Amino acid sequence: MRALNRLLSGLLPAAALALAVGAVAAPAQAEDTKVRVVLDWAWLPYHSPFLLAQDKGFYKDEGLDVTIEQGRGSANTAVMLSQGSFDIGHLNITNAAQLIGKGGTLTVVGIYQHKSGASFVGIKGKVNLTGPRSLVGLRIGSTPGGSDALSLKIFSAANDIPMSDLNVISMEANAKTAALFNDRVDVVSGDAPAYTSYVQATGQEPEALILADYGLPLIGFGFAVNNDFLAAHPDAVRKFLAATKKGFQAAAADPDAACSFMMESVHLSGEKSRCINYFNQLLKLSTPPDSADWGRQTAEEWTKLTDTLRSVDLLESDKPVDTYYTNDFVP
Repeated sequence: MRALNRLLSGLLPAAALALAVGAVAAPAQAEDTKVRVVLDWAWLPYHSPFLLAQDKGFYKDEGLDVTIEQGRGSANTAVMLSQGSFDIGHLNITNAAQLIGKGGTLTVVGIYQHKSGASFVGIKGKVNLTGPRSLVGLRIGSTPGGSDALSLKIFSAANDIPMSDLNVISMEANAKTAALFNDRVDVVSGDAPAYTSYVQATGQEPEALILADYGLPLIGFGFAVNNDFLAAHPDAVRKFLAATKKGFQAAAADPDAACSFMMESVHLSGEKSRCINYFNQLLKLSTPPDSADWGRQTAEEWTKLTDTLRSVDLLESDKPVDTYYTNDFVP
């Protein structure tokens, strides 16, 4: 018995030491990289890819801890990114370009909507939008502080229509649809997929004038990153775009399910049919999310955009186009 006790007393310290060594040698669980994301506006149908990417664990699988905040217009989103209040933003790229030209500390890392949906939308039978001059005399509902107002200024200057010739009525974005239906305005300025789907949901036919059809090479939605975050966490940016692309693929594969999930998860006004219509129209203006070119940008489109902004005195910078964007992080 004494021999057994001596054997056990010798083994116990050794076992304890082995456990201690094992505890020290075991690698610590790496923490997920925190990423603060801000959207262009409050929840809209085309934001479903972000919620799906989060719900399906696409961000988590990439080692990212992503928080998503609603925005208050692309111009504000660009400013908050530049100030470092957020790390990555989903926004209208024309607004991002303008702020970068002013010295904003952000870089565009991906574009999936190369043709802007900026438009003027009214109701067929009430207005006849035959060209830029057909807007003169109409009451135009527009929201200051976002891509809406910027597009309107560019359109006015590019078509030699002074802003003083346009009857622009400033209002919140969520008030424009009601104003159109209640005849307080004749047309609204904004995203074509949004407002045409709103009109169709009432059983009426929309009348739309798309700015891109009148020679304005404006760019639509994409992603920009705060420069400090980009320098400190380049892998996180690459992983974010890869996971978000999966979210877009999931939403595009089943818009019905994507809209159902979104309406269960956040406040989204309107019927599901309107959500589906809205999202499908956005997809028509966008690079397919299963394309190898999804997110990729070109020097040609950036040259056209910056030249246009300079021509209407909305961009004073003469920075080369490659200072505005990079393709180094697209999936």
